[in-house]
Amino acid sequence: MAVPLLVASAAISAIGAVRAGQAQAGAANYNAEVAQQNAGIANAQGAAAADAQWRNAERRIGSSIAAFGGSGVQGSTGSPTDVLADNVQNATLDNLTTQYNYKLRGLGFQDQASLDQSQASNASTASYLSAAGSLIGGAGQAAYMSKSSGGYPIPGYGYGASGIGYGGSPTYGFGGSP
Repeated sequence: MAVPLLVASAAISAIGAVRAGQAQAGAANYNAEVAQQNAGIANAQGAAAADAQWRNAERRIGSSIAAFGGSGVQGSTGSPTDVLADNVQNATLDNLTTQYNYKLRGLGFQDQASLDQSQASNASTASYLSAAGSLIGGAGQAAYMSKSSGGYPIPGYGYGASGIGYGGSPTYGFGGSP
């Protein structure tokens, strides 16, 4: 009676390993989807922040031009032109820096998504290997118990009637005479 319980236990362990791996893979795939969505959000936020920053820079530059004109300074040559050129250059650099920072943030989320997808794949593979180990271990224990105790026949092991593939003496797995 112990051999069927070993076989059942091994089967249940194998099923449990596969189910646990499926759950881990599902969670990792969900995390990967969330990370991909976060990457898209970060990229959209970066574009919006860069646009807002550029609009503010245009207003500041426009205010500088108006201030130069209001004070009677000629804005087309000399120092005012240099100041405006510096303002445009700084605004451009700020804008590019903002875009770069948000792009890096989005890439971080994409990297996390890739790691999560790898984790899902590894969890699935590990669950099948664990299930195979449970089945092989259970079969080995069942075969050992069957052979050593003369109990429940297992094809190729145990005892049974000759001519039906079990080998051994014709005790039909129960010991004693046929």
